[in-house]
Amino acid sequence: MFKQLTIAKRLGLGFGLVLALMILVTLVGVQRVGLIESTLTDVSEDATVKQRYAINFRGSVHDRAIAIRDAVLVRDDQGLATYLRDIDRLNALYQASAAPMDQIYQTKSATAQEQALLSSIKAIERSALTATDKALRLRQQGDIEGAQSVLMAEVAGAYKEWLNRINALIDLEETSIGEHIGFVRVTAAHFASLMLVSSGIAVLLGIIASLLIIRSIKSTLGAEPHEVATSIRRLAAGELTERIDTPFPDSVMGALKTTNAHLSATILQVRAAAMELMGSSSQLRASSDRNSEQMRLQASETEHMAAAINQMASTVKEVAGYAVKAANATQTADHEVEHGKRMVENTAQAMHALAEKLETAADSVTQVSSDSQAIETIVAVINSIAERTNLLALNAAIEAARAGEAGRGFAVVADEVRSLATRTQESTQEIRNMVGQLQSGAGKTADLMRESREMAQRTVAQTQEAQTSLVKIRHEVGALNDMNAQIASAAAQQGVAAEDVSHNINRIHDSALETAVGSNQVARSSRELSNLADVLTERVSFFKV
Repeated sequence: MFKQLTIAKRLGLGFGLVLALMILVTLVGVQRVGLIESTLTDVSEDATVKQRYAINFRGSVHDRAIAIRDAVLVRDDQGLATYLRDIDRLNALYQASAAPMDQIYQTKSATAQEQALLSSIKAIERSALTATDKALRLRQQGDIEGAQSVLMAEVAGAYKEWLNRINALIDLEETSIGEHIGFVRVTAAHFASLMLVSSGIAVLLGIIASLLIIRSIKSTLGAEPHEVATSIRRLAAGELTERIDTPFPDSVMGALKTTNAHLSATILQVRAAAMELMGSSSQLRASSDRNSEQMRLQASETEHMAAAINQMASTVKEVAGYAVKAANATQTADHEVEHGKRMVENTAQAMHALAEKLETAADSVTQVSSDSQAIETIVAVINSIAERTNLLALNAAIEAARAGEAGRGFAVVADEVRSLATRTQESTQEIRNMVGQLQSGAGKTADLMRESREMAQRTVAQTQEAQTSLVKIRHEVGALNDMNAQIASAAAQQGVAAEDVSHNINRIHDSALETAVGSNQVARSSRELSNLADVLTERVSFFKV
């Protein structure tokens, strides 16, 4: 197939292959770079933002805890007002980060762990703010000891847990960022390896394609282009003595080698034929002289031939009568053979239809057996499921028994499941038995169908043989009928021809005299033929063999 392509197409195919590999490597590189860019974008726009907001949470909560402590411990109202303003400012900073954090979790994908941590942070936030309001309210009322008691008993623990949960969220985002960065590093490493391997493969395939194209071109030309051109010029100049060698017999050089050999053989044959032609022309002149003598002898023989022709005419008439009788008998036999052929054809068609129906029935029975096998496979799967269900129910009952009173309800359910599994196993066994009986019956039916089909096929074959024999018989009878008709016709024609021959014999005598004149013309033509042989020899001498 590759040899059928032109050289331009072969070169285009080779460079196209290399170009396609380069495009493929480029596309793979673009895809990998896009994947790295997408991962880094997710890190910068998702996990990093979440981590920054969580860090803002931690700073706000930490500083607020210190401000609350100082507000409870301060003794003058002016200092209390200052700390309260700090608490409000820190709360506002917290809310400034909480709002976009909620928006991120609502608009972008978040893991279940992130959702759980954010929910727990909001829960402890509500608890801590309630305790904070309680402590600050007592402090504003002047109950410093009560405020300190609430601070130590409720506020401190709540803020500590709040910070722990925020730190857990920060650690989770840090882990996510690390995983993304690790993925980017692995992808980049794989990308570098892939680029090296792909480039190596591209270079290797390019080298292979180049070698294949070079070999293909050499196998097409058979040698270097200048060597092919030199051989063609020598062949055009008539130099057939050059020895052409090439390892590619189907190439241009191989074709030149074959052409050179055939042309050399042809030139040698033409030279030999020219020499023979010169000799034959001389012999032809001598033969024309002898031919004139034979024409004179032929005139005397034609008289004896006329008498023999008259006797042959009477014999031909008798042969014609017998041929007509034989033709009538063969026509009767042909009608009887045609009737028998139609009967055999009807029988063959009926047996063929019966064989097709038996084959269809056998296929249907085989399909039933196959479907039964599929049902048995499904039943085996159901039985296996029932066994596993029974085992699981037994394990569940054991666990329920260990649980005591709390697992009593679960034990009842497990007993019911085990009972259902047992009944399922019994049902599948019954189905399996029924499928086995069905397969046994289907197998016997299929065997009977196959035997009937084989008998029908043998009958059809025998009927076809009989039909073929009748066709041959009818063909032979028809041929015999045709031959009898031809014999009768030929005999009649021979009778007429015999009379014509008698007249023609006289014309042959006259023609013999004319032939003698033609012999002289042949002698002149032989001399001209000898001259043409000389010219042909001169022309062939152009080629050097």
